[in-house]
Amino acid sequence: MKSPKILSAVAALLLLVLFVVPLWRITLEAPQYPDGITMYIWINKITGDSEYTLQNINILNHYIGMKYIEPDSIPELQYFPYVVIFMTVFGLLVAFTNSRNLRLSWLLILLILGILGIYDFYIWEYDYGHNLSPTAPIKIPGMVYQPPLFGTEMLLNFKASSYPHWGGIALFLSMILGFLAYWRSKVAATRISSVSPVVAIIFSMVILGCSKDPQAIAYGMEGCNYCKMTIVDTRFGAELVTDKGKVLKFDGVECLVNHLQSADDQKVHSLWVTSFDKPQQLVEASSCKYLINSDIPSPMGMYLSAFDTQQAAQSFQQKHGGTVYDWNSLNQNFQGLQGHE
Repeated sequence: MKSPKILSAVAALLLLVLFVVPLWRITLEAPQYPDGITMYIWINKITGDSEYTLQNINILNHYIGMKYIEPDSIPELQYFPYVVIFMTVFGLLVAFTNSRNLRLSWLLILLILGILGIYDFYIWEYDYGHNLSPTAPIKIPGMVYQPPLFGTEMLLNFKASSYPHWGGIALFLSMILGFLAYWRSKVAATRISSVSPVVAIIFSMVILGCSKDPQAIAYGMEGCNYCKMTIVDTRFGAELVTDKGKVLKFDGVECLVNHLQSADDQKVHSLWVTSFDKPQQLVEASSCKYLINSDIPSPMGMYLSAFDTQQAAQSFQQKHGGTVYDWNSLNQNFQGLQGHE
């Protein structure tokens, strides 16, 4: 029976449209932006209707205390393309084998991923709209700035509109065609118990792809999340991994601690720093020792270096002088230490 096979193949190939058109769009309209500014969310990047869109949105966000939108620090944009490729290949396998069980498995997994994607998008919007900086220039008690998940809403004098773009429509059509393919195959019963192991295995593979491990720092290419300077010295560098797997990168320990002390709402999964004597090697921050001395300048001028062992820190201390701290004492005394030279 060719019809279900063709429907399954078209449903799978439709997913590749996500690589060439955005999945979602958010538009902001206001008197100062009569034509509106639109941000496009793809499966692997965030763009705008001009090259300055994100910059303009981040400037607006600064005034109301919202965090900067930094696509490189959003882990979903890194692994979503692999999920789409996997589902495309899996869908073509379904069409080739013409297996009813695999056809239902593919459809269920796609539906689950769609629901998880919408939920993740909502959490992302909620985080940006509710976790506001207490030092924002504009503060309105009780005001939040979460864009609508779907539809239009007024945020101060901005009209925010959030709707699927062509990629979202293609994803929806793929689900419809997948359902039609399954329906046309005339399955006698709709029980899914026979395919639940397949669903569980593939779904587990997708979940395991959402890693919360630290990422290698691209020195000379990536910017510090706190001071915005380019991270260039391989003997320094630090990372914060949130409980959602988002990785924030810093050019030194001092920027990491400054961020932690200025962002009380940050949900931290793990903290990592670069060991001074082992360039580019990230070590858990809590296990390191920290040396402040006047002979080894750090990127932000605090003369603060991290070492992965007590022995390494004391060895440098004997040669260069200074004071050694553990992670807790460094944080507790950090404000007083920032003027140390």
